[in-house]
Amino acid sequence: MLKFEVLNTAFKGKQFKFKEGLLVGGGANCQIRAQHAEMQDVHARFYADGHKKMVEIGCKEAHLYVNGRDVVRHELRHGDELVIGPLRFRVVDEARISQVTKLDQLIESLDKVEDSEVYDFAKEDLFYRTTKEPSLRQNIAFVIPSKDRYIDQAQSFLSRLVKGCGMEEEKVDAFMTCLKELILNAHRHGHKFDETKQIIVRYRDLGDRLSVSITDQGTGFDHKSMLAAVKAKNAAQAARERYQAGGVGGLGFQLIAKMADELMYNEVGNQVTFVVKKKASEE
Repeated sequence: MLKFEVLNTAFKGKQFKFKEGLLVGGGANCQIRAQHAEMQDVHARFYADGHKKMVEIGCKEAHLYVNGRDVVRHELRHGDELVIGPLRFRVVDEARISQVTKLDQLIESLDKVEDSEVYDFAKEDLFYRTTKEPSLRQNIAFVIPSKDRYIDQAQSFLSRLVKGCGMEEEKVDAFMTCLKELILNAHRHGHKFDETKQIIVRYRDLGDRLSVSITDQGTGFDHKSMLAAVKAKNAAQAARERYQAGGVGGLGFQLIAKMADELMYNEVGNQVTFVVKKKASEE
């Protein structure tokens, strides 16, 4: 079920269910009303186009912003942020929330197991250890120095785990390309090539999918704006802006966002969790 969560005003946190013909505006016939100079009598309406849930402007004078873009109409997706006059909403797909909650619970349970020691990749032979302790092939965390040679070795180690996990062969190369990009982002942009810092990698085999979390010791970045730019398919502009700011490039980020079934950052942006289903046919 699709809902709209209010992000501002005294009704912050209130949710409205998606309904065919739902109207937002200042007029008396609108189910969601607000009196404001920027609000038209019928400012926006919601409707279904087959299986698609849509929103569009209610009159030619109205402006509708979705993820920062001024649009005439838009297909609604989980996480979209809408600005309708003075009102701000977030689109919530309960089916997606349910999937994320289950995934978070599984990850949390793995974090609590006693064998979740963080190994020192520079000192441990993890290739050998995972051969002797097969359980580490499903759940292992290790720290690597932020240096090219250790990053290369860690990628080889992760590649061995991924190739042995049952992921479809055509997905393995793309998955490893994304992991390489994320780890290098931590080194280049999170640490600014500071080789005294460290990167923590946690690899989890969740049965039908893989999860890799990468944490750096940097100050983070504005991941929300980057995600919004990718959704807006403006990766080239995002790449230029992030390059000027010394951050991750938008083109590589677009590949990561496209492949990910879940892409989650902590609040500051120095930890990313990248989750991908092993088989494309699985729902």
